[in-house]
Amino acid sequence: MLELLKDRTYIRYWLAVVASFLGDAITKITLIYVVATETDDPVLYVSLVVIAQLLPFGVLGAFVGPLADRLPARFLMVGSDIVRIGLVLAMIAVRDSPLLLLVLILLSGIAKAFFETARITAIPLIVRGHSIPTAVALFQSTNHTLNLIGPALGGLLIAFGSVTAVFVIDAATFAVSAVLLASMAVLKEVPVKGADSGREGYWTSLRTGISGVLAVPSLRFLAIVMVPVMLVLGLFTTNLNSQLLNVFELPATSYGLAQAMFGAGSIVGALAGPPLVRRFSDRKLLIGSIVVFGASLLLLAPAGAVWDGTDRGAAGLVVVMAWCVLAGLGSGLFQVPVANTLLSDLPEELRGRGVGLLNALMVNFTVIGVVVGGLLAGFVGIAASIIWSGAVLVAAALVLLVPARRGGTSATASAAEPEAEAVK
Repeated sequence: MLELLKDRTYIRYWLAVVASFLGDAITKITLIYVVATETDDPVLYVSLVVIAQLLPFGVLGAFVGPLADRLPARFLMVGSDIVRIGLVLAMIAVRDSPLLLLVLILLSGIAKAFFETARITAIPLIVRGHSIPTAVALFQSTNHTLNLIGPALGGLLIAFGSVTAVFVIDAATFAVSAVLLASMAVLKEVPVKGADSGREGYWTSLRTGISGVLAVPSLRFLAIVMVPVMLVLGLFTTNLNSQLLNVFELPATSYGLAQAMFGAGSIVGALAGPPLVRRFSDRKLLIGSIVVFGASLLLLAPAGAVWDGTDRGAAGLVVVMAWCVLAGLGSGLFQVPVANTLLSDLPEELRGRGVGLLNALMVNFTVIGVVVGGLLAGFVGIAASIIWSGAVLVAAALVLLVPARRGGTSATASAAEPEAEAVK
């Protein structure tokens, strides 16, 4: 990881992404604050803000892929930053009109879909000569850190400054990102070098991209695995806050500490990924990390029992914090083998379409999980919905482990056959 941080090209790229992510993080909490305090139906509008931020990536992710395979990453990323500067500044003028604000949030989400697809696609260009898993882990840990710092910074800016100041700062972060990315010559490279792919029509390129991605066994396996994982992650994201605030009834300070512990666990999980990638195959690590995540959700049952048994005292609080760390570790760990498989196994000419397709799959099933999480919590209870989803996740991982073992045996046999032929 130190080698990456000494690479000037990588550092510029990393700083650009940090600036962009920080702007997103402080604005996310600010937008929720605005619609929660300045509208007649805060619950409805908060939900609409969250949906408007996620929906474009889910709907458009796969359709951005062909463009990411044809256009330089610098064009897409810098263009996205410039567009978002204008959209964020426009939010200042329409903050009193929730419908117009939602339109701008939706447009900003569309711009982010282009930025994220190009950002992920460009990682192999940036980390040439370095380890992709290490780069992924550094980005994931940075993202988790900013998700902790950003909302806190946004809250402070609202409390001691103004909402307008937050929007201006967000626009400034996108400007910093655009300047840094525009200075990187490596991002000028056009991803697709084949002559045939350059002559394909857009829809033909989209179809061949989808079929090409799903033809790669590891990516097909990844697409299948991500369905239950992202459903559970969406459910967990929805019900974690309710569990901490409504079931455990944590006061504000303890609630903030619990969120920090979850974030710290996510960072540890992301940083633990690269050493594990070197020891285990991506498939085994992915299944193992899913088991860890599912098991951490199952541990909510004994954690809740201890919390109630200690009359919600200091000992119970320690157990709750430990559970938050474990849940964060599981949710952070599985992202490393996912990203490593995606970037390592995708053919270069399909990288944009593959990233767009699988990210769209992940986001869409996360959104479905968010909806299901709210409904399920209403039927069986908040804690029970988390515990049962953990059980489903562990069961799904164990089922997937059987084909993984068979696949490993088959792969070994296939590798041995050519050697036997050569001996003959």
